[in-house]
Formats: sequence, C-alpha cells, structure tokens
Amino acid sequence: GGGGGGAIDLALDERSAKWIPDQGVSQCFKCKRAFDFFNRRHHCRCCGRIFCDKCSSQRSTISRMQIDSMVRVCARCYGNLQRFEG
Repeated sequence: GGGGGGAIDLALDERSAKWIPDQGVSQCFKCKRAFDFFNRRHHCRCCGRIFCDKCSSQRSTISRMQIDSMVRVCARCYGNLQRFEG
C-alpha cells in the first residue's frame, strides 16, 4: 500500500472507525499471514482494519473517538496516537 498516513489521520478525526467486516478477509492487513483457527482476526479500534494478534498487540486510549480505556490498536495507529494521547 501507499506510504502516506492520510487514511490514519482521517480515522483519528472520526468519532468511530469504519470496521472492515470479518467476512472475506483471509490475511493480516500488515504481515499478510493467513487467518485460521490459531491465527485469529483482530480489529484495530482506531482504523478498523483487521490484523493478527502480533500486528495489533498495542493498546491505547483514543480520545478523539471518546475511548478512554486501553483498547487494541495496530502498530501504525499506535505510533500516530502516541503523538495525540501522549
């Protein structure tokens, strides 16, 4: 995918992420590892994309979405959120 962070910045400005449906997603958005019984799907609560556990193991609050508890986010969103939530 592209190198720009525009989509992530957009997600940070919205009240809720537009979650990608589980159906039809067969691999992690980042590492491309196939999902199966042991490698489960996890949504990033910020961007809504689907990742494996390893690629979405970070936790953060998301103030712009009024999420004050620590929730699962992908590595890319985590980096961006730390600038805002820090």
